[in-house]
Parts: sequence; structure tokens; C-alpha cells
Amino acid sequence: MSDSTWRHGLQLAAAVLLSYMASEALHLPESFWAVMSALIVMRPTAGSTLGAGWDRVRGTLAGTGLGLAGVWLQHRIGLASTVATLGIVALLALGSAWIASMRSAPIAALIVLSSGGIAGHPALEVAGLRVAEIVIGVATGLAISLLGLASRTQALFDARCASVLRRIATDVKRDLGPAPLTTEDKESAAGTLRLALRDLAVMAVGADREAKLWHRLRRKPQDSAEDCARTARLIARIAHDAALFARLAESAPLARDDAAWKFLGRAAERALESSAESLETGAPPDLAALRRFAPASPSSPIPWIAPAARLLMQDLTGLARLRLQAATVSSAGAEVRIR
Repeated sequence: MSDSTWRHGLQLAAAVLLSYMASEALHLPESFWAVMSALIVMRPTAGSTLGAGWDRVRGTLAGTGLGLAGVWLQHRIGLASTVATLGIVALLALGSAWIASMRSAPIAALIVLSSGGIAGHPALEVAGLRVAEIVIGVATGLAISLLGLASRTQALFDARCASVLRRIATDVKRDLGPAPLTTEDKESAAGTLRLALRDLAVMAVGADREAKLWHRLRRKPQDSAEDCARTARLIARIAHDAALFARLAESAPLARDDAAWKFLGRAAERALESSAESLETGAPPDLAALRRFAPASPSSPIPWIAPAARLLMQDLTGLARLRLQAATVSSAGAEVRIR
């Protein structure tokens, strides 16, 4: 189990305990509603939790408002409880399909609308108490996330980027092997890579959001914005560049068991592996082997593969520059040395 998994597990456990203790300290009658709200908000990184928390707040406001309106209709004009609850929750569920940030609204409304079961408390008062529980849960989740803003989020993101690059390296070496893949194997590998790229893009949004807030809290100017999002997009381009080799190999006059394909697979794998190591260690990537395939000249093992090799080299070089600039924003004009 990784350190990030342990960290997120401890955050969830702390959110459960602290939200319950805060609710009990305020003598609220149903403390577990606060626990549920905290668990809904918490995410593995502070940035993603902040986004979920803001969506939860907006959804809570909408759901709470309509929930209180439903409680008022039940007890002022005699509208049936089941009719009011199902109608409002169904309406909010329908709306959440168009507005993603409103997905928590039906839950908040349901919590408020089911507020008639505490003896000695009017229904509207119980609804207000449940709103307070929701607020406590959201605030607890956000507070725990803010405590983790100094965490190694950038290092975790770089590690995820390196993992995706290594996956691409494995795929391209396999694609250029002597035995062609079956259609099922190709689709499976492509689907796995798409999921990895999608998860990386989601992580990038949270990391950039966290970086912005961290700079604001430290009252430091933010020299760059959306660095992680740009990195995620660049890695997606690198994946397309590497996949182009396999497409060209399928339509090439050169036999698949020719040694040149093996050399190209090793060169691309080395370039991608070296770029992954560069993200983790800061050392410049080694693109020397891939550079042999870049010139469209008789000296190249496969002259007509040169455009694809240059595309991959350009994007790997761009990735190295982007990450170096993000790591050394105080040093303007820093250049990346590519061996």
C-alpha cells in the first residue's frame, strides 16, 4: 500500500472523528449526518477535495433551499410528505444530469426532507439542525484538506506522470515487436492507457487548484498557472506520438521481424523511460538513441519514420522544459540540457 493511500485513509478517519466530535460538542441531535457529509467531500488530494467541497456547498445550498421549501409545504398546506420528498428529490436528480456540481443537491434535500422524526423538535427546526450537520461535515473535510496543502502534491503528480510514461514505453516496445498484436489486445491496451490519461488529467486539475490556494495562503505571487494541466495534455500528446509508430509499422513495407523495428522500439522505450526518470530525479532525459531515427537520411535505420520520431522527441523535450520551469520558477530563462 502506497504512502498516498495511507495518507488518504488517515484523512478519512480524521474527518469521521472530528466531524462527529464537533457535532457532539454543539449538542446537535444527529451527528452522523455530519460524518456522511465529510466523507462525501473528502478526496485523495487537497485540491480535489476543495473542488468537491465547493460543489458540495453549491449543491447543499440548492438542496437545502428546496428541502426547506418542501418541509414548509408539508406542514403549512398539508402536502403529503412522500409526494413532497419524491417530487423535490426527483427534480433535483433530473437537474443534476445537466449541472454536475448539483449532484449533491438531491442528497441534501433528502436529508432535510426526512426531518420529521425527532421528538420535541418541530420539523422546520429539525431541518435547520440537519443543515448545520451538513455544514459541519463540509467544513471539517475542507479543514483537514487545508492542513495537507504543504504535502508533496507536485511530487505525487510527477510520480503519476512517470508511471504513465513507463506504461507508454512498455506499449510502444510491445507494438514494435516481431509478433503483431491481436485486435482484442490492442483495444485492451488502448483502453487501459485512456483510463490512465483521464485519471492523470483529473489529478492535474486538483494539483493546480491546490497550488493556487497554497500560493494565496502564503501570499506569494503565482508565477505560472495550470502547469500540471499543461503537463497532462503534453503526456497525452506523447501517447499519440508513440502510438503513431505502431500505425506506421502496420502499413510499412519493412517486415515486422526486421531488426530496425527492434532498434526503434528500444530507442523509443529508452527515451520514454528516461523522461520518466527525469520527472522523478530532475536529471535531463537521454534522447540520444531516438535521435538516430529523427533525420530523414540514409543514415537513419528507417528514413521514412523520421517525422514520427521528431514529433516524439519534440514533445519529450517540451515536457522536460515545462517541468524544469515549474521546478525553478525563480530562475527565468532556464534551459534544459538534452543529452
